[in-house]
Amino acid sequence: MNKHFFNFKININLSEILKVLDISLNEILSVNNISCSPDKIYINDFVPFKDLKVNSLSFLNNTNYDFHSISSGLCILEKKNIKFLHQNIIKIPFNNPKLGFSKLLDYYVLKNSSNNNIIHPTAIIDETAKIGENVNIGPFCLVGKRSVIDDNTYIAERVSISEDCMIGKNCIIESGVVIECSQLEDSVKVSSNSVLGKTGFGFVPNDYKTALMPHIGGLLIGEGTFIGAGCTIDRGFIDDTIIGKSVMIDNQVHIGHNCIIEDLCILAGQVGLSGSVYLEKNVIMGGDVSIKDNVTIGENSIIAGASKVFKSFPKNSVIGGNPAQNLKDWKKIIASQRLNLKKNRFKTDDN
Repeated sequence: MNKHFFNFKININLSEILKVLDISLNEILSVNNISCSPDKIYINDFVPFKDLKVNSLSFLNNTNYDFHSISSGLCILEKKNIKFLHQNIIKIPFNNPKLGFSKLLDYYVLKNSSNNNIIHPTAIIDETAKIGENVNIGPFCLVGKRSVIDDNTYIAERVSISEDCMIGKNCIIESGVVIECSQLEDSVKVSSNSVLGKTGFGFVPNDYKTALMPHIGGLLIGEGTFIGAGCTIDRGFIDDTIIGKSVMIDNQVHIGHNCIIEDLCILAGQVGLSGSVYLEKNVIMGGDVSIKDNVTIGENSIIAGASKVFKSFPKNSVIGGNPAQNLKDWKKIIASQRLNLKKNRFKTDDN
């Protein structure tokens, strides 16, 4: 952990760790020789496994380490790897060590950002807005009429939340974010300068001028979703734009009006979705992918970076190219093009 940027001063004891990871004390005692109360065992640093030391926490995902040089600290790991660690290391068994480590980081950051309703005096909060417990609202923020910000949520500086919005528990909204006509469930994280719930790019052309259509839908964002910096997600035209649970959205992604993105999808940087795109569960998209309006991508599909998608694909598809095709077909086309290039070179050489 870089303490220059993350100078946290709150310790977490072993009892808190077990609570966050939902591990029983008996399970810990069965694999460790602990002589004191878990309330008296603290960590004050997160480190890579190679730097594990007293009062620090790490995780072990593989066994390609010199274990003899590491003899103290706390480590999250799978049960099958406990045998590799020194007896003085406190072992915390967890099926997915990296996920467990990430959960504790989340808890640690949130614990440091929560401090009994710190509301900066320059923040403007409408008297009808409802603010929960342990909420931080930074300088020059705006919170509109009837909006709700639930417990343990952190709002950084210069955030604008319009009327009737709902922000769930344990959310983190970074600086410069604009939120309109939106409902965010618990544990949503929005990075700096993203714009959520603004009017979409819907218009009606006619002979004299192009008329922009009013958008009367909303934006719904599911629990545990992450939204990177500089993203734009439009609200719906009539129905809502919907982002599911645990969706990962990288920086500078645009999502048009009335899109539906189901749970566990991953969108890399500079992805662009036109209006009414439907991504079923667990779709993974590489960077700079563009998808035409009203296209559906089936669950568990993968789209290669820089692909341009103009039609729908069924579940379990692996897609790539411009225009995007099934990867097997795409590879055949590329192979055919390369073969033709070679033939043309040979003809040129013969001449």
